[in-house]
Amino acid sequence: ISAILIYYGIEWGYSKAIQITNKFQPPEIRGYSNQALTTTLKSKFTTKTSSNLTQHSKLISNTTSQSILHQKLSNIKANTSINSYWHKKCMNITQVVLNRIHYLQNPRDCSTARKVVCDYSPAGMGSTVHHWVYCLIYAYYTNRTMVIDATRWLYLKNIRSREGVKDFHDLFKPISKCKYTNHDKKIAVPWSDPQSMDSTDADKTPQVIRLIRAGVLFRDKPAVPTICHYAMPTEIFYNVIKFKYKPMAWWTGLLARYIIRPNDYLQKFINQSRKQFKYDSPIVGLHIRRTDKHLENKLFNIDQYMAKVKLFFDDLYKRKINIKRRVFITTDEPWLITQLKSKYTDYQFIHPPLQQLTAGTYTTRYSAIHLKHFLRDLFLLAESDYLVVTMSSNVGRLAYELHEVIYSRTQSQHFTSLDIDYNIFGQTQNRSSLWIMQAKQDCHRKISNGLDLIKGDILGSCVLLDKKNAIFRGYSQRLQKSGLFSKSCVTYIQDEEKTYPDYSDIDKALHLYNLHQHPNYDIQNPCTKSSVNDIQS
Repeated sequence: ISAILIYYGIEWGYSKAIQITNKFQPPEIRGYSNQALTTTLKSKFTTKTSSNLTQHSKLISNTTSQSILHQKLSNIKANTSINSYWHKKCMNITQVVLNRIHYLQNPRDCSTARKVVCDYSPAGMGSTVHHWVYCLIYAYYTNRTMVIDATRWLYLKNIRSREGVKDFHDLFKPISKCKYTNHDKKIAVPWSDPQSMDSTDADKTPQVIRLIRAGVLFRDKPAVPTICHYAMPTEIFYNVIKFKYKPMAWWTGLLARYIIRPNDYLQKFINQSRKQFKYDSPIVGLHIRRTDKHLENKLFNIDQYMAKVKLFFDDLYKRKINIKRRVFITTDEPWLITQLKSKYTDYQFIHPPLQQLTAGTYTTRYSAIHLKHFLRDLFLLAESDYLVVTMSSNVGRLAYELHEVIYSRTQSQHFTSLDIDYNIFGQTQNRSSLWIMQAKQDCHRKISNGLDLIKGDILGSCVLLDKKNAIFRGYSQRLQKSGLFSKSCVTYIQDEEKTYPDYSDIDKALHLYNLHQHPNYDIQNPCTKSSVNDIQS
């Protein structure tokens, strides 16, 4: 009887969802039968259970102690439902964001749509993708459609290389049904100031805004776009912080993943390469950036990189997780791979063919064939269980951001940087807004109305009360109350950004199934992996 009641309860739930959906349906799916919508909704909200048990069984196959092996397998079985729970949480919020972006990027009429034109970025691919993400965040913030002006994109044929790509879509799926047109070019108004540009009121702002690079804005403008601090929507942040180590990395990575979705040709190449390289988890991703990087930052030798790789595997060994030491390496100086394989013989190095690592010169770096290889290597780096990189490199940061999208839950830091910590260029604190902060250590209350903080506590609505003594007031999510704390106890995460447009009607419309109808706007493998780094001892 209980089973029958549950079954009909679920069917009733789907029926109610369809009733809500019909109220907000876009015209292209109105007229679907209830049965068709039910099938679509069920398909969209059915969790694709990952094969964690199989993967982790392989992971522990080299454990010397049979009793330890059995214990690990028992732990993994016990955690299967937990992994499934976090997979669902991750997929739900991922699909909500993708749904909103799909809505923005595909307006009813491209000729009348409010747009932001993402200007050209004279830089490598890592930097360029981050510029595109910045533009998409601005579009999300101002309720606009983003289009890319790729006419001077350095990877185009005859811009930097005669061997460049012919078009953005040679490797990527379209980011919008709208294209950058001559009319857009003619009427586009360069961004000038927040007051006249950043409003969502169509009557007060130009139809088409051209957004130049953040670095140029910081250098040349007395003010920058309101959202230049890159804060993600607060309502999304408080959802994602429950299962992501760095929510801003996930937010940036999800938008980047949407922009650079591989087309069928590139995705097939990535899949073939993964099989050819025998790339498989668990594995550490190692990115060594050299060549012209010495003009910006200190360079590190292979021993310094491998010391961090060794530390990762040694830590797993202490937790009785004894696995083969496998490393996926990509670099712009391929001769380093020969050195690594010769010196570190107890490691298995997986890497692209050396002749495909062609970022060493500007001529080869901006060719179509190099871009294809670069993107493959970037996505395989992102799939790795752990990353050893330099975060001063856009590629190192981008690989980690994409990694946060692929993994359903990141309980701990999944990277080591040899130079600076993870950061987002242009992320600044907005002095006029409230902040979200996080306790970086345990801090016991020492003042009246103070909070007893535990490392990791999230504090919202933070404001500086006493500048001289660096005393803040904020709301503790754990304690469910407001109080005072010292600046020395916390670190800034992002602004408490509550001024994003309200997309609740789009969410209610369950526009998600439209992604099912238009697979060009979906992304590959979000929330599908769990890292060996998060297995408890």
